[in-house]
Amino acid sequence: MNRLMTLLAATMIALVSLGAAVAPAQAQEPLRLTLRDGVIEALPFALPNFQAEVAGSEQMAADISRVIAEDLNGTGLFRQIQSSAFISTPAGFGSPIEFADWRAINAQALITGAVAVNGSQVTVKFRLYDVFSGAEMGQGLQFAGTTDSWRRMSHKVADAVYSRITGEAGYFDSRIVYVAETGPKDDRAKRLAIMDYDGANVQYLTDSSAIVLAPRF
Repeated sequence: MNRLMTLLAATMIALVSLGAAVAPAQAQEPLRLTLRDGVIEALPFALPNFQAEVAGSEQMAADISRVIAEDLNGTGLFRQIQSSAFISTPAGFGSPIEFADWRAINAQALITGAVAVNGSQVTVKFRLYDVFSGAEMGQGLQFAGTTDSWRRMSHKVADAVYSRITGEAGYFDSRIVYVAETGPKDDRAKRLAIMDYDGANVQYLTDSSAIVLAPRF
């Protein structure tokens, strides 16, 4: 188990209370404990906006960074450190990391990345660092695709980060198939639709002329 996962697990604190008054020692009554609650302290991570490696990539770089952060924050296991707390940011994707600056704001994980948009194509690459050990976690990854697939690439980055820290498979690149209903109550139109796990990228797979009861695989 890597160091970050050990820290994450160590923050799970069981709050206990005595279930009964302590009896005299000679009575040999068993000690009864009642588990009341559990608390998980989210792991703080820093994610500077991914850098635009090509002019005109700035907005997509910011959007990709935002979606990755939303994915991780939404799990309850991670907490993003706001950029206003940053002491420094990497000068470039391959630039040395000033780990002392990130330790000073209590970041335990650092995610850096870069985005390049060339026409209808986009390339996204990232690296994940364990701040306190000053080491990269795994190798950097790169994803490439069309510009309309940028959200899916964002989810793939979040999946990789989640997996490397927790040891469990990520789920952000999941898609949901469902029946979308529109129209008045007595004349509902049903269409089969698919969307990202977070409700984005809705696509209709059938039109209202088809009879749709439920998805079938």
